Amino acid sequence: MDTFQATLSNTAMKKKNEMAVLVGAAIRSARKQRAKVMQDIATHVGVHVAAVGNWEIGNNLPSTENLIKIAAYLGVNANALANGKVEWNSNDESLNEAEIVSDNHVINLGPMDVPVLGGAVGGDDGDFSLNGEVAGYVRRPPGLAHIKGVFAVHILTDSMVPRYDPGELLYCGGRAPVPGDHVLIEMYPSDGETSGKAYVKKLIRRTKADIICEQYNPAGERTFDAYSLKNMWRIIPPRELFGF
Repeated sequence: MDTFQATLSNTAMKKKNEMAVLVGAAIRSARKQRAKVMQDIATHVGVHVAAVGNWEIGNNLPSTENLIKIAAYLGVNANALANGKVEWNSNDESLNEAEIVSDNHVINLGPMDVPVLGGAVGGDDGDFSLNGEVAGYVRRPPGLAHIKGVFAVHILTDSMVPRYDPGELLYCGGRAPVPGDHVLIEMYPSDGETSGKAYVKKLIRRTKADIICEQYNPAGERTFDAYSLKNMWRIIPPRELFGF
């Protein structure tokens, strides 16, 4: 009986996690089409922007009350949103035309086999954390057809605006990073922490002891201890994603 109950519990948890990813993707899609940022939703609902970030990447499901508030704010059907779908309440000319899709046909750009690593908003210094777990899979762009070891993450801070917006999906991997590349930096966990801090920055140079990077918001340099560095991956630019 215990084994049976455990199986049921694991199945229910898996379904909940899958639904969280679908609902989060729907919230992000509707938000982008309304030309809103995560802070807009956070302010309207009355939560921290970190909560919105975790909803959008599928770490957590918003409560029913918050989901209804989000749906009303974005002008979508709440029941559809709760099922991971976006259904507009009316024909609204305020939609961001750059995000409007004329039909529900999915262009086949490649298999859905690029893992998305789960993350969560961290402290107040512009960082987030990677938990090392796969939160879902996204489509492999044509430029990455034969590249091994690539993965994707959602940026959860605004430290690299206007280059990267909060919630944006970044593909990482390929060749080793060199100065001038935008990079994802992962540090070793501090004492008592299970996940190390992660940063998205532009690599300026590195020495034996330091990694010197640029950030855009606020503009300035950040220096990281090379001995505390766990991983550093290059963020693949859009032109390479599409094979140019």
